[in-house]
Amino acid sequence: MTRFCRYFMSRSNYRQFMEFNFRETITNQPAGGTGKNLVFDLNHFKGKEDRIPVLLVEIMRKCPEERSESEVLLVHNMLSSVSMFRRYSGTLQLLLARVVRYQRLERRRVVIKKGHWGHSFYFVFSGLLAVTKDNDGSSAFVDKEPILIKKGMSFGDVALIKTLRRNATVVCMEETELMVVDKEDFFANKMDVELKREFDYRFRFFR
Repeated sequence: MTRFCRYFMSRSNYRQFMEFNFRETITNQPAGGTGKNLVFDLNHFKGKEDRIPVLLVEIMRKCPEERSESEVLLVHNMLSSVSMFRRYSGTLQLLLARVVRYQRLERRRVVIKKGHWGHSFYFVFSGLLAVTKDNDGSSAFVDKEPILIKKGMSFGDVALIKTLRRNATVVCMEETELMVVDKEDFFANKMDVELKREFDYRFRFFR
């Protein structure tokens, strides 16, 4: 249902209409009405150009232990729009929602560099990245058909879980929003144990 609604809004002017109608309702409130003294900032709940809303960015900038259960659920709902995130079990999804942090990078910024140890893995919420074999990622901008990492995908998890060096460089082809899971938070919350339990369950199921 969430994916359907997002698709519907992206193909129509529904979002612009609702935003205009809501703003008009607020600004037309009488002097003594509730519109005069709003108790929240409307900008926290607006999504622009399919970007992560400000409220969720502020939550993801908190330490995992400072996030309330309701805030974790808000982050979880947002992450549910990322296709790779939905492949995990419900338990692991909630653990990821508690520890994930926000990162926005400009075009040409290197996210991970070949040869470095894997300390984080990433979900792509918006933007576009490329995989290259050079250290600075410059070849991605001259290659006619670079290997691309698009919205909804994830990368970097194997090097983190198995404590390996990166075998490639990943660079931003445009402004990109990432949700990052760091190694310390991953193991501190025993996500490796839950992930192994999930893989064992899948193995037994298919066998």
